Amino acid sequence: MTLRLGWTVPTTLTPTGLREFAVTAESLGYDHLSVPEHLVSSAPAYESLTLVAFLAAVTTRIELATAMTILPHRPVVLAAKQAAQLAHLSGDRLRLGIAIGSDPAESAALGVAPGARTALFEEQIHALRLLWTRPAADFAGEHIAFSGVTLTPRPRPIPLWLGGGTLRTGGRPRSLHRIATLADGFTMSGLLANRVNRGGALIADLRTAVTEAGRDWTTFGIEARLHPTPGQPATWRTLAHAWHAAGATHLTVTTDDIALLAPVRAAVRG
Repeated sequence: MTLRLGWTVPTTLTPTGLREFAVTAESLGYDHLSVPEHLVSSAPAYESLTLVAFLAAVTTRIELATAMTILPHRPVVLAAKQAAQLAHLSGDRLRLGIAIGSDPAESAALGVAPGARTALFEEQIHALRLLWTRPAADFAGEHIAFSGVTLTPRPRPIPLWLGGGTLRTGGRPRSLHRIATLADGFTMSGLLANRVNRGGALIADLRTAVTEAGRDWTTFGIEARLHPTPGQPATWRTLAHAWHAAGATHLTVTTDDIALLAPVRAAVRG
């Protein structure tokens, strides 16, 4: 399988700059754009699904992946409807990456109790699957309950990826079991960018967890990170090959230096 190559969307660009960036990345042959999110931030930041809608309107082919949409910050029926609509309007180009969130202050500002986030998050994942596939979905959990909810248009299967990893955990997610049993793929923390040995060990552990969960590892996606040092194309190429050998299916470039768009594409795919 060819390693799919993407780029994290810089959050400092103007609307015109965002459009030019997305169109250029698509024309160069990048496979996906990765959309970050913060809802409460003193630094420039976007809400991920709004930005996906904007990018979908200015591109035609490239996959649009959120990395990550913080799911507990949204009512799940609203999140399911937004994702279904984005998938429909973009021509099924949405890959929905979701996470619990690592900023207690942000969660508190949005009315989510820190102690409830994990249980809420797992219920939301199950609820999303039901809302996308059932004509009249019912769910009764500790944190979520609805009955007879219908979303139209119902989407084709939306890839649902999980992320995780903080400074405290060294970039490693706290629950491999959750990822292995509930997700279609895993997006690695930017803290593991270029750290192939550490990331490769995580991929090996995920492979074991997915297999033990009775799932097909060959259909499970793994997104690694590349942080390119300017002027070192041989290093970029070496890192890309190393990530691919370690089991990554996707590689996402994490830098705001968009002058490297063409050089990185040429080095990695050349």
